Amino acid sequence: MTNETFNDIEKLEASLWEAADNLRANSKLTSSDYFMPVLGVIFLRHAANRFEVAHCQIEADQASGKTPKRKVLPADYIARRSLYLPETARLCHVFAGLERRAQREGSPPEDR
Repeated sequence: MTNETFNDIEKLEASLWEAADNLRANSKLTSSDYFMPVLGVIFLRHAANRFEVAHCQIEADQASGKTPKRKVLPADYIARRSLYLPETARLCHVFAGLERRAQREGSPPEDR
């Protein structure tokens, strides 16, 4: 890993601690109330990153002729050590749904 990677990890860690401190200080929630949703988002982000890498590999393999040009199957992603994420389970879709919900309720998600 490069120094830049370590700096990014340190920034992420600081940001996560700040968010946890904010939740503890500014809400009536305990850590047991929010740890599962937070871990779920972290897992989904990891799965989305792996999915995107596998998707690019599949496209490159099809373009170079290593794999036949056919409909991509979930097994193609699994073969590349990635979960297949249906459209509705992808991070961008989940966050777009949160934004639509926040607009209906009248406040951005980060203000709640």
